Amino acid sequence: MVVDIKPSLLVIQPFDATKGASIYYTYTGSKQSLKNQLVVTDTKTNEIVYSFEYSSYEKVHHVPPNILLNGKSYKAKIRAISSDGDQSPYSNEVQFKTFSNPVLDIDNIDGQGYVYNSDVTFIAIYSQSEGESVKTYRFSLFDENEDLIENYPIRVPSAPNSLTEVVRGLEKGKGYFIECSIETVNGVVWTHRERFIPLYIVPSVNGVINTRNDSDEGVVKVTANLKQLLGTQVTSGARTEKSEGQIKEDYKYEGDEWVIVPKGKPVIFKGLGMNRASDFVMKVWCKKIPNGTKFLDLSPVDNTGIAIEFWKYSNKVIAVKKYGRVVSRHCSNVVTIPYDSPFMLYAKAIEHRIDLSIKIL
Repeated sequence: MVVDIKPSLLVIQPFDATKGASIYYTYTGSKQSLKNQLVVTDTKTNEIVYSFEYSSYEKVHHVPPNILLNGKSYKAKIRAISSDGDQSPYSNEVQFKTFSNPVLDIDNIDGQGYVYNSDVTFIAIYSQSEGESVKTYRFSLFDENEDLIENYPIRVPSAPNSLTEVVRGLEKGKGYFIECSIETVNGVVWTHRERFIPLYIVPSVNGVINTRNDSDEGVVKVTANLKQLLGTQVTSGARTEKSEGQIKEDYKYEGDEWVIVPKGKPVIFKGLGMNRASDFVMKVWCKKIPNGTKFLDLSPVDNTGIAIEFWKYSNKVIAVKKYGRVVSRHCSNVVTIPYDSPFMLYAKAIEHRIDLSIKIL
């Protein structure tokens, strides 16, 4: 036995067992190690699941893919073997865990790589097969050359799988990269980066200011006309089977035009400019919406205003606004809505009143 070699196993970060990992160690002593033997034990059953001699002049042991299983806890120890076959004592034991690699997807960037506003609330949808939860996350913005523009604050997620950050002042037609980095409760670190280009008609302002000189009255009249409203669609909620609290995208689509709205999970738009203005107009193309269903929810920025809910019934649509204990309901024209027939909903908000009109198509 080599008494003058004493190995020490370094910290093993969580890794994906289907990919394998490199396990590093150090040792003290005068002899050179030509081999090492790594022993991995299941901490729950205390069963040895891996024991192998690895030939290397470097202080590393490469664990092959698919030897271990994801979602488990293990402990490992290593010993060095010299050129004459003498073996050192085993090192200290180090515990570690294995997890499948997380999946991150930037939900706001469409299939062509565009976003449609100068101010965007980026939403990174997170999922992980073993239900590993996110501890903290951070967004970073890069330019076209992937040079850093801004690191946003490290945040704790308010929802288990929806990670958000507001990015302001994006220039139309300019290329950017947005990156989301996460660290899970067990130390898994993962990063995802996507390229995008802002493409919008009007920046995210409330209106265009026009002035007119009224010589008869001796005044200058100023008018502001709201031009365009762009909000962020919020991902719907459906719990996965493997992890309580994780949510996945479960909207289905008919063709490339229709969003199929699950019952009890309306299409939600948050951060709409209309919540900072008094008046707006809107039209929504609808069909096959079940009766008694809230199918649309227009929500303000960070609950700073009053949300508007839209409910569909057999012969009308009702808009509902709530403020404390005060509830106002605004009804459309009464008309029988055939289930299979599409219809257009027109909505006009004037101060606190909402006018609704249904037209069967």
